[in-house]
Amino acid sequence: MSSTYTVVGEKRYSNVVLKTDTLIFKSNSKLVLAPTEKDPKAPRTLTIMTKEIEIEDRATITYDLDGRTGLDPDTPAPPTTTVATNGSNGSSPPGEGSYPVADDGGPGLPGNTGERGIDGMDAPVLEIFVENVASKNMEIDFKGQDGGKGGKGGRGGNGGKGQKGAASTTSDAWYDGEECTREPGRGGNGGQGGDAGYAGRGGDGGNGGIVKVFVSSGSLAVVQDWTYVVSGGTGGAAGNPGTRGDGGDGGSQGDKHGPCPERSEYHGTKGSDGRTMDVIDPNWRTNFKGDDGKDGYNTVEGLKEMPK
Repeated sequence: MSSTYTVVGEKRYSNVVLKTDTLIFKSNSKLVLAPTEKDPKAPRTLTIMTKEIEIEDRATITYDLDGRTGLDPDTPAPPTTTVATNGSNGSSPPGEGSYPVADDGGPGLPGNTGERGIDGMDAPVLEIFVENVASKNMEIDFKGQDGGKGGKGGRGGNGGKGQKGAASTTSDAWYDGEECTREPGRGGNGGQGGDAGYAGRGGDGGNGGIVKVFVSSGSLAVVQDWTYVVSGGTGGAAGNPGTRGDGGDGGSQGDKHGPCPERSEYHGTKGSDGRTMDVIDPNWRTNFKGDDGKDGYNTVEGLKEMPK
């Protein structure tokens, strides 16, 4: 008694072998290798053994190995959504500084690097043994999955505030009245802001699949005209970099007493802001992109005898 397996719409198939006398693909149908077991070591192959493949108009054979919505060849690995921790802020020296110049604020630390993106899955292996095929309108999409986008880098820490300058001093010498014996000290400069955290590297693309079709000589030319997609997945995009930290404020001049002059120029200088990623590495989008997966391959060979 002959057997028939019919694919209507999208039909998911979890076993490693599909054996039937006639394999029928209805209009725009899709056979999806989708094992229910999500263990990475689970079988990643599909072997189809049939005497005849009938295609109503167009058909596709593809895969979905992780159960997410969408098919792996067309849906990248999910992006990494974590945000790296920020760099620590620079220290701010306490109290009044030494004369003539107070201490500078400490530099902020750079933000941490974003987490690496998720690698795309490698496409599986497909073997088809068939005697008769009448239609050329078959696409086998065993492209490697695209890598996921990397995580976001952390924000650079802010620079510490410069220390306040030393106070001015005066003298009450009887012969000259009150006089300024030491002008206010200079405030310390603010610390430099921390650099933006590096973008997380994108995940690598999965490798393309291996597709082998064994067919009788009468249908060899038909199967050779099928569309085979076995390219490697594209590497995931770099994540977003962090933002730079702000430079610390300069410390104020020391307190003014008596006749000592004001010296606005004695206020410490604001620290420079940290560097953005475009300054650190103008090519970060390219340099932190994941590697593309390796292309797979497909072969079509004459069938000498149908496997038992």
